[in-house]
Amino acid sequence: LFHNITIKYCVWHYKRSLEVQKNKLCYNEVENNHKIYLLNKALTNFPFINPEYIFDIYNHIKIICQIYNYFNFLNFLEYFNKTYLYKYDIQYWKYYNDINHITNNASESFNNYLKKLFYKKPSLYELIYHLKREESLSYNNYKRKIEGV
Repeated sequence: LFHNITIKYCVWHYKRSLEVQKNKLCYNEVENNHKIYLLNKALTNFPFINPEYIFDIYNHIKIICQIYNYFNFLNFLEYFNKTYLYKYDIQYWKYYNDINHITNNASESFNNYLKKLFYKKPSLYELIYHLKREESLSYNNYKRKIEGV
């Protein structure tokens, strides 16, 4: 249906996922050590780094943690490695040289609008009716804008 498109993961959710895991695995170590804090910031900015360097940077961070015995942060790095370097393809969460559409604000806004439209869970028929109505309103607004009305 949609040719030549790539769906990217949301950077906010990427960073939020890392924040949650950091808090579970190594919160005190990161918050009480400026060096680890900076290493954590580097990981959270991986979506904006050239993918050719991500594995090298990851390995460099890991070596630093091994040298300084940052054991809890090493556990966090293992989570990051399994989750973002192997489980998910980097192309889906990297934005390096591809920052055309970095947010999903439009879809989040529409989702919020729909939540307000349905104060309670509608029946299937109510849902279809309201969605068709919204579609026709959107189409009519679009046509008016195109025609300059």
